[in-house]
Amino acid sequence: MFKRASCLVLTALLFSITNLVAAQPNNLEENKKLAMQAVGLWLSGNKIDPKTILSPNYINNLDSSTTDSAGPQKRNLKQFEEEVAKFHKAFKDIKAVSTKQVAEGDLVATHVTVSANHVGSFMGETPTKKTITWDAVEFSKIQDGKIVETWVTWDKYGFLKQLGALK
Repeated sequence: MFKRASCLVLTALLFSITNLVAAQPNNLEENKKLAMQAVGLWLSGNKIDPKTILSPNYINNLDSSTTDSAGPQKRNLKQFEEEVAKFHKAFKDIKAVSTKQVAEGDLVATHVTVSANHVGSFMGETPTKKTITWDAVEFSKIQDGKIVETWVTWDKYGFLKQLGALK
């Protein structure tokens, strides 16, 4: 009986230590850095290969579509990379004006205010040559040092209003 109880105590202790290591702030800080690199994919001058930070099975959940379809949009890694490339053709001088992050476990929440110059067609809108600013919030789920899924909500209406698409 004593041997079995000792094994149970040792197992519980190892489980507790493992969970403490996983929740240490330095892991959370690494997760935050990874999430910021993902946000950085949208910014000008970024040289990060998406495949180094995003899982091959990556899923990007967008609350409102950037295409003609209405409602939420779900994109795999290839579709996400195509969207980022299309965005970079339509916008230049893309900067993060401000960012805030919170991390817990395998999730990182990032709020970013973005500024960009509209120089090409995007979402059916002709270039305005205006610098526009909008907010976005992204939740990133991280496993094994890569982002496996994100959920993004952004100020699509403020964005479209600045482009002149909405009055």
